[in-house]
Amino acid sequence: MKKTTTIALFLILPGMAAFLFFNLWPIIYSIYLAFTNAQLGNFPVYNPESSVGPLRFVGLENFRWVLENEGFREAFKWTWIFVFTSVTLKVSAGIFLSLLYNSRYVKGKTIYRSLLIIPWALPLLFSVTVWKFMFDPIFGPINQLLKSIGVSNPPNWINDPLWAFVALNVIEVWLAYPFMITVITAALQSVPETLVEAAIIDGANYWQRIRHVVLPIVGKPIAFATILTSAASFQYFMVPYIYNAGLFENKFLLLYGFRKAFGANPHYGRASAVMVIATLILAVYMYVNVRITKLQEGARG
Repeated sequence: MKKTTTIALFLILPGMAAFLFFNLWPIIYSIYLAFTNAQLGNFPVYNPESSVGPLRFVGLENFRWVLENEGFREAFKWTWIFVFTSVTLKVSAGIFLSLLYNSRYVKGKTIYRSLLIIPWALPLLFSVTVWKFMFDPIFGPINQLLKSIGVSNPPNWINDPLWAFVALNVIEVWLAYPFMITVITAALQSVPETLVEAAIIDGANYWQRIRHVVLPIVGKPIAFATILTSAASFQYFMVPYIYNAGLFENKFLLLYGFRKAFGANPHYGRASAVMVIATLILAVYMYVNVRITKLQEGARG
């Protein structure tokens, strides 16, 4: 037995070492940088000609600077606005399309199932680039269509902050609807037909059956999908970065932190502090939502 245990430990040690090096160590090192004055002139090797001074421990100074910075507060506000708007649209679209997909009157479900995975199958860079072209204010098909129906001055989807924000919501719904439909459709298929038939016998119309019979049964899967997709919206980075990084620099927390590290005046300590704060906020958000929705009870049950 002892020999078997020794062999097993020997076999899993390489995997554990790789996990610690590629996953745990970068997290620990980022937290360490958040408490230092790490900048371009002293990281990783101090340059005597630099005016920033050597790398040193600064305590909570980076966190204080971040929390007092107007750009961070703006990014914090708009990140949560995006979470609210995008999650509302994603969940609404997911429920609507799932109900439509599960309807007995819909034909060609095999074709729809194949089309469902398109956003998942395409690389994110390609998808966002195509959407950016579609929203192009001059050559984009969307504005061309608006002009053809009489809109003389269509929105500038790329450079106008409000309309660009709307465009990001549209893109996010398109990217996320396969996940939402997959989860909600699986939940809908578990609804007993006898309950629906009983509601029909009792005289409930379609929307009453959905509201009082179907949705209460699939509530936890929808809550699970909502929490996961809201966490993804909170961590929104790649899409606004590709779409218009300069416009959204102070609109999303992760993009704000990235620009602090790799922008005009890079400061790795402050950027790491932004990421640590964002991680803590997300952890608290996830914990509170799991407790409110009681998903952990379903996991234990």
